[in-house]
Amino acid sequence: MELCTDLLHFTSAFQLFLQTLALTHLSGHYSVCVVRSIHDDVRLEFPRAIVTVTLESTGNTTDTTFGDRLLRSINAGCEGFMVLEGALFPFLDHFRSAHEAAYFRAHNKRIIATVRLGQAERERLLQHDTMEVTPNMLLVEVNESEGMVGLYTTKLSPEEPRGIVAELMLLERLRKGEELLLGLPESIRKFPDKLTDMEGRRVRLSTLPYPPCSVANEVPLGEGNARSTVPANYSLQADGTEILMVLELCRRHNCTLEIELVANSEWGQVYPNGSADGLIGSLIDRRSDVAVAAIYRWYNWYQYMTMSAYTGRSGISALVPRPRLLPYWQTPFLSFPPSLWLMVAVSFCVGTVAVFLTEHARHHIRPLSGSTSHNNRLIDSIFFMVSLYVEQSVPLPNSLLAGSMLLTFLLFGGFMIGNSYAGALACVMTIPRYEKSIDTRADFAASGMKWSGPTVAWMNSLLMAEQPELVTIRNRYEVHGGDTLARYSHTRRDMGYVHERLQYGSYALESFINLNATRLLQPLKEDVFWEQIVTACSKTWPLMGYYDDLILRVQQNGILRYWELG
Repeated sequence: MELCTDLLHFTSAFQLFLQTLALTHLSGHYSVCVVRSIHDDVRLEFPRAIVTVTLESTGNTTDTTFGDRLLRSINAGCEGFMVLEGALFPFLDHFRSAHEAAYFRAHNKRIIATVRLGQAERERLLQHDTMEVTPNMLLVEVNESEGMVGLYTTKLSPEEPRGIVAELMLLERLRKGEELLLGLPESIRKFPDKLTDMEGRRVRLSTLPYPPCSVANEVPLGEGNARSTVPANYSLQADGTEILMVLELCRRHNCTLEIELVANSEWGQVYPNGSADGLIGSLIDRRSDVAVAAIYRWYNWYQYMTMSAYTGRSGISALVPRPRLLPYWQTPFLSFPPSLWLMVAVSFCVGTVAVFLTEHARHHIRPLSGSTSHNNRLIDSIFFMVSLYVEQSVPLPNSLLAGSMLLTFLLFGGFMIGNSYAGALACVMTIPRYEKSIDTRADFAASGMKWSGPTVAWMNSLLMAEQPELVTIRNRYEVHGGDTLARYSHTRRDMGYVHERLQYGSYALESFINLNATRLLQPLKEDVFWEQIVTACSKTWPLMGYYDDLILRVQQNGILRYWELG
C-alpha cells in the first residue's frame, strides 16, 4: 500500500515538474505540440495553444496518418514540442519530412521529451539522422521504481572526415519526488544551448561560381577558410558578398563551413517526378543546409525551402548590341527625316506641274515673236525645279504677271529647302549618325530582339507577370550553353544577353561575356525587372534565426556595401 502511495505521489510530482518545464522553456512559442502514444497520459495547463498529436500504433513508425497529423500540427503554428515516451522515435522519424512538407516555418524549435534510456534506445537515439537538426533537445528520463528523474541533453561534436557524433550529457539527477516540487534546478533554468558555440560543427553550403556574390577557389590542404563537403586533398578559399555572410555566422558561432560546388553551375529546378538538380536539388536531397548564388524570392521554390531576410537588391537587365555607324551612302539622305523627305517630294512634284502648266499657258497667251511653234516639254519643268532646289540661277520670264509671281514664290521655296538641306548635311557630316539605340525596356520589347542566358532560372521571376512588355520579353527568352553564347555575343546582332546589377552598382557578368564582347554590347539604361536576393535554407536548419539577425545587422551598418565593392 505504501508503495502505491509513493508511486502516486511521484507521478503527481512528475506531472507538476513537466508542467514547470513546459512553462519555463516553451511559453515563448506561439503554440506547443504534445506528441504522445495512446498509452501515454499527461495533463498540461499552459498559457499558449496546445495541439495534441496521438500515435495510434506504436509498432509502425512509418505510420502515414501520424505523419499527416504532425504536419497539420506544424502548420497550426507549433514551434515547441513536448514528446512523451511512446512517441519519441516515430516523432524523430517524421520530424524532417513533416517540416519539409509544411508551409509554416519556425526558427527556434525546442523539444522536451520523456524517455527510457536503455542501451538499445540510447544507441538508436544517438545514431538518428535528425540529431544534427534538433540540437535544442532536453531529455527527461523517468525511473518510477527508484523514484528518480534524470535530465539529459545531446552533446554534438564534429566527426572526421565529415559529419557529427552525438553523445548524451547528464545535466541533473533528481532522486526524490520532493525534489521535483522544489522547482527547476540551476542547471536547467536555461534551456541547453548548443548553437552559441557549435564547437566546430559543420554548416553545409552549396553554391556556384557567381562573382561578386559567391566565389570559391581551391587552395592547398590546410589553407583557406572553408572545406569541401566531401573529403578532398584541397581546401577552399571562399569569398563573395553572400559567402562572407555565412563565414561571419561561422566566426560568431564557432562552426566550420563546408562548400559543395554544384555541377554544371546551375540554379536547378524541380521536375514533375519529384527529382531536382542544381542548388535547389542540394537542399531537397539534404546535401546542404544553405544555398547561395543570387537566389531570388521565386515562388515555385518557396515550398521546398526557407527564405532568409533579403541580403541585397538585384536588377536584371540585358546587354544589347551597340548601335553601329550608318553606311556612308546614307549620308546625303540623313539631313531630313522621312516625313520631311516626303513633303519635299510632294512640293517638288506640285512645283513641277505648276511650272509646266504656267509655261504652257504663257506661250498660249503670249507666243514668242517670230516663232511659229514652241515645244514646252515636262523635262524642262523638272530641271527648272532641280535648279531651284540646288540654288542655281534660272530664267524668270516676266511677260505674264501671275506666272512671274508663282515662279518667284517657287524660287524662295527652293532657296529655303536648299539652305535647310545644306545646314543639316553639314551637321550630319560633323556629328556621325548611328543606328537607333535600344535604351529602355520598352525599346527592347519593341525591337523584336530575343535575349538569352545559360539558365532559365531568371524567368522564374516573370512566370506570373501580366504586363504586356514583360510577357513579351519573357516569351522571347532562350537558353543556350556557355560556348554557344560566347560565339553569339560576337556574331549575332539580333540577340541580347541577360546580366545582373547588384545593390551598390556592381555587375555580375556571365563568364561568356569577355572583354571583346563588351566592346560590341551595351547595357540597357533601366532594369527589365528587379528582385530581392535571399539565401535559400533548409526548413530544419537550426541557425536560421541567428542568420536572419546577422543579415539585418550587416545591412543596417553598411557592411554589405563594403563587401560588394571589395
